[in-house]
Amino acid sequence: MLIFFFYFLKFFLIKKTYSYCKEYFFFEIIKYIKIHNFEIIKNRNVINLILFNKNNNNIFISHLDIVNEGYIKWIKPIFTCICYKKKIFCRGVIDMKGGYCSFFYLSKKNNFILTNDEENLSIYGVQYVINIFQKRKIKINLFYSGEPTSKKIIGDNIKISRRGSYNFLLIFIGKQKHCAYIGKNIIKYSIKKILKLLKNKIDKKEIFSINNNFSVSSLDNLTPNNYFIKINYRFLEYKNILNFKKKIFLILIKKKNYFKWIFSGVPFFCYKNHYLTFLFDTIFYIQKIYSKINFFGGTSDLRYCYYFYKKSNFFELGLINKTIHKINEFSNIDNIYILYLIYKFFNNGIK
Repeated sequence: MLIFFFYFLKFFLIKKTYSYCKEYFFFEIIKYIKIHNFEIIKNRNVINLILFNKNNNNIFISHLDIVNEGYIKWIKPIFTCICYKKKIFCRGVIDMKGGYCSFFYLSKKNNFILTNDEENLSIYGVQYVINIFQKRKIKINLFYSGEPTSKKIIGDNIKISRRGSYNFLLIFIGKQKHCAYIGKNIIKYSIKKILKLLKNKIDKKEIFSINNNFSVSSLDNLTPNNYFIKINYRFLEYKNILNFKKKIFLILIKKKNYFKWIFSGVPFFCYKNHYLTFLFDTIFYIQKIYSKINFFGGTSDLRYCYYFYKKSNFFELGLINKTIHKINEFSNIDNIYILYLIYKFFNNGIK
């Protein structure tokens, strides 16, 4: 059984499906898993494969696209799906080819959305499809996803909520000068301001991280006139983001300091979840562990489902997220098969 599962998995893993991958990848999947009554919604370079049966009001949210494999050589070829000591090394096996392979191996009749726009702008992917569902007045009771939520054992963590996300760009404007002469150094100045911001206490459930800093100049003997710092802030409550904006404003309050922000994801919570008890029972039956609920990690496509279907149920359950988006991303093949068993028992139980 595991050998057949491996070859099924290999079909998906060997494909280089980056964001906005071409249409023939989807048609290969349709032929391979032999699905019928499907729908393809295409907008610009974004393709969404949808299977929706009105008799079943539950839908699986997934994405075909993967992030870049990086510039460092992997210990195994990236897109060959070699199983070494039961570990499969491949970009995207954790996020989230392993997750949707477990789902597709389960049945060809369960509802799903498969998009190629999740790791990029995510405008015409799930967000666009769910908007169409809303206009068609389609009722959905449960949205679930195979995003990697587990920490040590498959099923030890389930997510029913997510933090929101804000991206800030801090702009410091000074004067360009020669390094050999005394004067104001805009880089030193900006670092002092950032250190002040870091000293401010934030809630333990919030995350503030500097993800990039750069300047226009690339010369060795002068300091730049402009310096930019990018910050990402994850939050649970809207009042926290307002307080964070005030802190940035007070620290940067000067004529030639600016900042702008992009709201990239709202937080969502689904505490009244009617499927959790059965999901816990399913995981305990297979894994003999008690699952925990957490909200840490990135913001997935389920947030778009929450925008339009706030009264529905949501959860994420996937593979171990230890190597997600890392060099030498891998998953144990047994873990992918266990995830398939959990999906199988869960879907059979809620029908």
